[in-house]
Amino acid sequence: MPPHSSKPAIRSTLKGTLSAISPTDRTAQSKQLAEHLIGSELYRSAGTILAYAALPSELDLDPFINNALADGKRVCIPAIDWASKSMQPAAIDNLDDDLEIGRYGVRSPRDRCLLVEPQNIDLILVPGLGFDRDLNRLGRGAGFYDRLIESLCTTSTGRVVVGVCYSCQIVERIPTEPHDFPMDRVITQTGFIQPT
Repeated sequence: MPPHSSKPAIRSTLKGTLSAISPTDRTAQSKQLAEHLIGSELYRSAGTILAYAALPSELDLDPFINNALADGKRVCIPAIDWASKSMQPAAIDNLDDDLEIGRYGVRSPRDRCLLVEPQNIDLILVPGLGFDRDLNRLGRGAGFYDRLIESLCTTSTGRVVVGVCYSCQIVERIPTEPHDFPMDRVITQTGFIQPT
């Protein structure tokens, strides 16, 4: 992909790349990613983790979330307010019981799940369509995560933001704008990408 590609062009290419990943590979690579995360110091030192409930094309964090819950970590999933295009962390105890399928097939915490103050989040796991080795993120274009990360980063100083993706989603360069927040790390099924 040319380094000067626009965001729409990169999105189009990466959507095609993601659609070509087989269900078997998705399952295997999600387990590999979970192992890397669980073995990291970032995970060991985090008391409260903001994860995400994956869309069918995204690297699935369910194996990681189940392990984190079993380890006694407090795990949050973004609760989505479609009207304001905003998200807030909500704590869950069980993926099957505490999530419901909402608009566009997105799994979101049920209303009974308690919201968690942003300053209490230690580790933030963020999906994206693409990332580069400078830790820039390309989202899906609606800005939900951009606004969430901005709110979390302005209210918490100790948090670590980690982009999550397949290795095939790493591109040469993501075009950036002033509102874009770089990640602190990116992780794929092969391990962490550190800041350059």
